Amino acid sequence: MNGYERVKAAIATGKADRTPMMLHNFMSAASELGISMAEYRSNPARIADAHITAARKYGLDGILIDIDTCIEAGAIGVPVDFPENEPARALGCASDDIDRLIEMMAPEKLLKNDRIKILLDAVNLTRQKIGGELWIRGNCDQMAFSLAMLAYGMEDFMADLLDEEMEEKIFCLMDRAYDVHLTLHKLMIEAGADMTSFGDSSCGPDLISRNMYLKFAYPYHKRLQKDLSDAGIPVVCHICGNTDLIMEDLAKIGFTGVEVDYKTDISRAARLLKGKSLMFGPIDPSGSFYFGTPAQMQEETRRVLDIFKGEGLVIGAGCALPSNTPEANIRAFADTVKNYSI
Repeated sequence: MNGYERVKAAIATGKADRTPMMLHNFMSAASELGISMAEYRSNPARIADAHITAARKYGLDGILIDIDTCIEAGAIGVPVDFPENEPARALGCASDDIDRLIEMMAPEKLLKNDRIKILLDAVNLTRQKIGGELWIRGNCDQMAFSLAMLAYGMEDFMADLLDEEMEEKIFCLMDRAYDVHLTLHKLMIEAGADMTSFGDSSCGPDLISRNMYLKFAYPYHKRLQKDLSDAGIPVVCHICGNTDLIMEDLAKIGFTGVEVDYKTDISRAARLLKGKSLMFGPIDPSGSFYFGTPAQMQEETRRVLDIFKGEGLVIGAGCALPSNTPEANIRAFADTVKNYSI
């Protein structure tokens, strides 16, 4: 099996000839290619080259194409800063007027945005070069809850979540944010991605309660899974942090995959997700990949592989690898996966 076939088989049946590997590695792939974040995010050819080079170098089975976590937010009007050697970041809210924000959440803005075009062009170039050889996952940060929060500002958004008089408008804002987000998934597939993914970390238990998640985020997660499933689009959900409190809820949704952070109880999550969703991740990108040694990397990789025993897993980091992640650690991870036997 090649990488594309391996990931495809895992999605279809839960297993392949070995556990597939995919890394959230846009920062480390750029640094290994010797380019800055500024050059990476502005050049579709460099984005494609960085990911293809890294995937072939380590023998990965798939590529996760990502630029940063505020590409949708920037497209709808959130002010964004572009550091030379770091990913772009939101600087503040788009407006403190919720009615204005509802108007600003317009899906058609994605079609006119230069950064969205760069992302889609990068996916398309990658498809042209390695389509059918390596699996392509196009990342579509952020989902409705997190996009609405970025646009409104965390403090005002959180305050209004608790204000019953604002509830109708909050849901209206998230409905509009959902429409923006769903549009990017469809554009990503049109550009050539084999699957999509999204981040919605602002709705995780590290920030809000499970009851708030069930009220304000879970319905949109269920809706996205249904809309994408109806369109034949496989999707991975990513929520940073410890998701133990909502893992059972996530498992019920039926996403193609759930990307799990190392802070979560991996054995329990594996049991809950079995037969429902693949797990993506869940190795610590900093503590293991960046700060660990090759020997520690091998040990942690084997620990995760032993939990799954060849089924239900696309193994990688639970979040983005830092720039300059040691090549020896990435190679130790990849070699351990390739040589693992049950």
